[in-house]
Amino acid sequence: MIEIRHLSKQFEMKDGPFQALEDVSLHVEQEDIYGIIGMSGAGKSTLIRCINLLEEPTWGEILIEGKCIFRRLKDVSDPKAEDQKFVRLNDTDLRKLRREIGMIFQSPNLLMQRTVEENIAFPLEIAGYPRSKIQDRVKELMDLVNILDKAHNYPSQLSGGQRQRVSIARAMANTPKILLCDEPTSALDSLTTTQILDLLWDINQQYKVTIVIITHEIELVKKLCSKVAVIDNTRIVDQGEVGQVLLNPSMEITRQLMRGKIGSEE
Repeated sequence: MIEIRHLSKQFEMKDGPFQALEDVSLHVEQEDIYGIIGMSGAGKSTLIRCINLLEEPTWGEILIEGKCIFRRLKDVSDPKAEDQKFVRLNDTDLRKLRREIGMIFQSPNLLMQRTVEENIAFPLEIAGYPRSKIQDRVKELMDLVNILDKAHNYPSQLSGGQRQRVSIARAMANTPKILLCDEPTSALDSLTTTQILDLLWDINQQYKVTIVIITHEIELVKKLCSKVAVIDNTRIVDQGEVGQVLLNPSMEITRQLMRGKIGSEE
């Protein structure tokens, strides 16, 4: 479903270039719940934002369902392959792709002047859905995340967990094939975290949505994920089945994460 090859990301700063990612490669199978875990500043958020090109990589390749959406190669040994050195979706195709890739952030970022149902309807309005279909889809989504009784409430009237449920419903509005989750539970209490993880599990099982979730919480990975990659200092240093990576950690950073020696989120 998602393949990343030798991806690097460099930011140009006032005092010189900053390397956020270096030579990252990973493969996410269809219907996986794939966790990416690491300490603060390791590059987790940058990596997940590269998947839908919210951040454009400096080098590397990204393929979604076997289709190259981005390629920029440092070296092309075959002169005939020069035309393959740079590939990027045009703006129209990128908009279409992003409808198939929902995204959930640590902060729900809801529109404060819109009600719950209006927030969920927003991406459907942008996509040009008919009003009647929008109403039916919004009701279905509110039922999915169990907030039907909050349809006419504004975000300021909701708890943190309820706001995140609205965010999940909004991310699912266009029936995405992929759901990217950027620390979706880090601001929530333990009970609400469990409820949100259960909801993401249900979405994966019911809708066959491939989920990529970044986190610094080892318990989240144990509970939710089938596979995991450990990122340290801009590089993937360990990856595989959750049981293989976490129960038999081969890297010191993985052992530190298992012991809970992590900093605050980036």
